[in-house]
Amino acid sequence: MLETRLLLLVTVALVVAGCKRSEPSATPIARLDNRTLTLEEITAQLDSTREVTSAQLNEYIQRWVNSEILYREAVRRGLDQKESFQARVEGVRRQLAINALLDEVVYTPQVCESTPEEIVQYYQARTNEFALSTDVALVSFALFQDRDLANAFRTRILQGARWRDALQQVLSDPQRSALVVARVDSAYHTQSTLFPVELWRVASASGRAEPSFPIRTAEGFYVLITWKFTRSGQPADLAYVAQEIRGRLAIERRQRVLADLMETLRAKHSVEILVGTGDTTAWKYR
Repeated sequence: MLETRLLLLVTVALVVAGCKRSEPSATPIARLDNRTLTLEEITAQLDSTREVTSAQLNEYIQRWVNSEILYREAVRRGLDQKESFQARVEGVRRQLAINALLDEVVYTPQVCESTPEEIVQYYQARTNEFALSTDVALVSFALFQDRDLANAFRTRILQGARWRDALQQVLSDPQRSALVVARVDSAYHTQSTLFPVELWRVASASGRAEPSFPIRTAEGFYVLITWKFTRSGQPADLAYVAQEIRGRLAIERRQRVLADLMETLRAKHSVEILVGTGDTTAWKYR
């Protein structure tokens, strides 16, 4: 019964919104004493990309009612006026303000982004830091339901066609494209990420960048080509570690921006350290 009422409320709200787009108004969903919960408050908190279900509404309303009741009881007892409570509120307020400042100055997209040139320079200056801890293969593969199609695809590549062109030729035919179950082009894999296991055996044994014979598996017939196989201990390809380099550069930039910010702000204030910093342990316990 409650779910039916909730769905009715949502329907009414949508109809009203459609009829009065120029004058949006709040749609009451629940009320506790003099406090009203509106549909707009709920939808603002929930995922706006998905339709709000009656179950979600019901759960939100129950949590809202319980929260309001508990809050009012806490206020009635004067707990919100206690010094310890006010201190905690002030601490949270200060931290939120600091976080807002850091988001505005330090953690901006401009600070975190790196150019391709910066990534290359970082990699070239620290190539030895990116030695692989395991073997890595750069592979492309396609999974076919039909062995003959897999063989035809392999032959097309051996005749000189590029991988992408040969695959696109297959996919352009509706009948043959239906027999292509999966495809991956130029992806890095380790033994722990390349499945089924038959693919790694072929990838690790491949000496040249040539398409394999169709590899029969429970899923179908794979054709795989190993573009590059790098052994453990050797430097990783730039493309393999590019995301890690972006992360490193972002951290370094944030540290520099934060250091510059602190230096600028310190210059605006008079800072005095009123205790000795040499023997802090002894001072703490005196």
